[in-house]
Amino acid sequence: MMGIDLSGIGVVDQHCHQWRKSAPPYTPETYRPLFTEGVDGRIGEGAASSIYYRWTIRELARVLNCDPIEAEVLAARAEIGHEALATKLMAEANIEGAIVDFWFTGRGSDLFTVDEMGNQLGGAWTRSALRLESLLESLIVESADAAEVEERFRARLDRRSLRDDGIVSLKSIIAYRTGLQIGKVEQDEAYAYFPVAKEIATNQGRIRIDDKAFLDYFLRIALLRASEERFPVQFHTGFGDPDVFLPTGNPIVMRGVLQDPAFRDVPFVFLHAAYPYVRELGYLASVYPNVHLDFGLAIPFAASEYEEILRQSLALAPATRVLYSSDGFAIPEHHWFAAAQGRKALSNVLGDFVAKGMIGEDEQLEIADQILRGNAYRLYDLEPPA
Repeated sequence: MMGIDLSGIGVVDQHCHQWRKSAPPYTPETYRPLFTEGVDGRIGEGAASSIYYRWTIRELARVLNCDPIEAEVLAARAEIGHEALATKLMAEANIEGAIVDFWFTGRGSDLFTVDEMGNQLGGAWTRSALRLESLLESLIVESADAAEVEERFRARLDRRSLRDDGIVSLKSIIAYRTGLQIGKVEQDEAYAYFPVAKEIATNQGRIRIDDKAFLDYFLRIALLRASEERFPVQFHTGFGDPDVFLPTGNPIVMRGVLQDPAFRDVPFVFLHAAYPYVRELGYLASVYPNVHLDFGLAIPFAASEYEEILRQSLALAPATRVLYSSDGFAIPEHHWFAAAQGRKALSNVLGDFVAKGMIGEDEQLEIADQILRGNAYRLYDLEPPA
């Protein structure tokens, strides 16, 4: 059974990134890699044969009124230009608001600011998520010793100052660095890493932290503050680029943190549906009242499984703690495709639930509105538009 039309519900893209400002005409060699989490330069050829890429080309052809052939789509894309393309795509996406992880520059550094992204997204409101690992890396560059890093790190986590800067969530990519098994670490063990890190930062002008003791120690500081303030913390979970060792990106390994009474009031937001560990994440959301499930990146990248991802998410997780996002980056296509096709998949799943007598017809719109926008407004303590 087909569900109801959800295109009129504006989405809150509760985890995404900025687009590139410069948009030179793309060639297949420069466009295809934007549709994979791979980083090897040879990956583009494989990306071109993925379902997500093929489907995107077909949908872009519809929007651009050309044949669904890569060369013709890229030519039409170049002819219309970035602004006109974004306007067309955002009209279909109907994005109401977005929370932007602004410290991600892996696909280009010439990016719109968080404020500028509002206009790019069709007039959406925007807020920010503060990436903790990037904050620590900047503090190592700027600080004389580990004690100064900790002092400045704690000060930056003041909720009032975060809100004044438009930051409504913290964000961790520790899954990429040392995994989600976050242990208890003594201060001196964490501080021991600083001289090594400072030397690298001094020599290179930057540092990429990959020391488990250091990251675990500071992340627990952030989680304690988040618990006190009931301030949301987003975690990368599941698939991503090759830096992730997938078994330690499974949120189930965070059981020790979730069981710790000190963190019982942290609103945890586990991103990307933890794909392929969707069922595990659904279980966590069903037994821990402070765990939220986000399905961005999995939708749109896992293109043949949108409905299955949503079915697995809703099998156990309360609908009031399932959140929409795109994890879009670099180009408008990801934000647009996730919103347009994610709505359709959600509609089909809810329609099937109605047909099977699992929910009533009048509940479809309520659940869809919660997932697409309402839950985000409540979680991040934001006022929905009148």
